[in-house]
Amino acid sequence: MQKLLLYIITLIMVVSTSAFAGASFKSKIGVHIIANYTPGTQKMVRARMPVLKILDLHKPMTDAARDYKKYNPDGIVVLRCYTPVKYTLKDNPKETAEIYWNTFFQPQIDKLDEADRDIIDYIEGTNEIGECPTWEDKKSIQWFTTFSLQFIKLCKREGYKPCLASIPVGNPSGNPSEVKQKIQQYARALRAAKKAGGAWSYHSYTIEYTTDLKVEYWYSLRYRMFYEAFKGPYKDLADMPLILTEGGVDYRGNKDTDGWSGRGTAEQYQTWLKWFDSEIKKDKYVLGAALFQNGDQHGWKSFDLEPLADWFVEYWNR
Repeated sequence: MQKLLLYIITLIMVVSTSAFAGASFKSKIGVHIIANYTPGTQKMVRARMPVLKILDLHKPMTDAARDYKKYNPDGIVVLRCYTPVKYTLKDNPKETAEIYWNTFFQPQIDKLDEADRDIIDYIEGTNEIGECPTWEDKKSIQWFTTFSLQFIKLCKREGYKPCLASIPVGNPSGNPSEVKQKIQQYARALRAAKKAGGAWSYHSYTIEYTTDLKVEYWYSLRYRMFYEAFKGPYKDLADMPLILTEGGVDYRGNKDTDGWSGRGTAEQYQTWLKWFDSEIKKDKYVLGAALFQNGDQHGWKSFDLEPLADWFVEYWNR
């Protein structure tokens, strides 16, 4: 009798989870977690959020990704590996991509068993700017393009989809015309990533904590400027998948003062998030936004989402 009861309970849980996962996502907002698999994170990954980004593959991150995929098998997991490097134009970009991969990515991936390999959907390349030449000038973009093309090949070899660029808020610099030119110069890498089933990324932060479209066009919604470059000979990139692999509120990156709680109240942030979500939903090419951050309640104190975990769960599951 006890075995029968246990079987029925297990069956109900499986069916319930499957039905829950089958419902469409009502939001494009997800979360970027780092360091720890906190109680709040546990609540969040079991809700209906479309994207989870993890930092490295230590146990708390793989535990979170496993749980997320259990409850959201149709959701997206993006892996970023910590990469404390500084490459320059003097380095060969193709050879550097191999060194970069073999040093920071391959050792972590090799530790995964077959089941855990399947919980990762996209692997993100370099983080923002500073690790290597990116958007500074034509030579930098050419270097970054060659580097990215090799990174795509390495991802494909391991059976993963690449997520390129990781453009920080407010970048590439310049007026709209200059930004478009820079993005177009990178088109060769974007086309290769798209062919490989991959995506690219931007970090969507509000600097002024506003819902003014004219302001946010330069910051949290700056990616729309990029897609204006995809016309004429670049129209094949008009539906290039974009993942906003960081997002939220920031000013200058101060861990204690520049995040959402350092710049406003929970109510203000929730209001902004609802507006932001409504805007990114308008752009079909946006797969989701991973808000920074949860898991490091002390290191990134003003960015910490733990106090809002219950609100997020209610918002996602509404």
